[in-house]
Amino acid sequence: MRFNSRDLQGQVRANAHFQSKQNTYFQRYIEWLEKNQPATPAARSISIIARSPVSPIMLAMQSAATDLQNQHVSVRVVFSDVDPEKALRSAWHAISMLAPNQQHVDLVRWANSPAILEAHEQVIMGEHMCWLGDAMRREPGRRDAFDIFEANAPKTCLLGLKSYARMWQHARPVPKWLLQDTNDHQQGASYAGPDPRALATLSFFRQLEKPDTLCH
Repeated sequence: MRFNSRDLQGQVRANAHFQSKQNTYFQRYIEWLEKNQPATPAARSISIIARSPVSPIMLAMQSAATDLQNQHVSVRVVFSDVDPEKALRSAWHAISMLAPNQQHVDLVRWANSPAILEAHEQVIMGEHMCWLGDAMRREPGRRDAFDIFEANAPKTCLLGLKSYARMWQHARPVPKWLLQDTNDHQQGASYAGPDPRALATLSFFRQLEKPDTLCH
């Protein structure tokens, strides 16, 4: 779908507005960690459901990555769309920096079903804070700015983590070749290239952008 310049300018402004709000949410979480110093790994773990690597919530996470690293916070993400690839690699750089000893299959997945587009973007920060955003079928510049942040909601976080676990189980790992720059690939017998099935799935996601999913 093509956008005119006014559409694109509106989307850029909306993205900046949403990211600014979400930067504040991550900062509140970091301040809570600094004040309370929780010892459990669950308190220093973030679970994200995002439309794509360029979702404002993902950009906000990357902006906070250094502070999250200082607080020993790990991040895992389920995407509904892994495009654009450059943004995906940028997101992966931040995610892998926060969990250097974990494999990519344990940190980044995509849900290979268009049904996920009916879900809402979501972030669960530790065991007490959570955020819920607009439905993933809508482009950021065309959303109704649905936005809920709860700073002291352990029961909501628990329910969110249970649903997240089911979504994670049914999502598929993002192929590692999508997370790496071409120059990082080791050419030779040890690198067989992308799985044709993964390419087919990626092509499917790139065809999901239809006018009837963007104009709600």
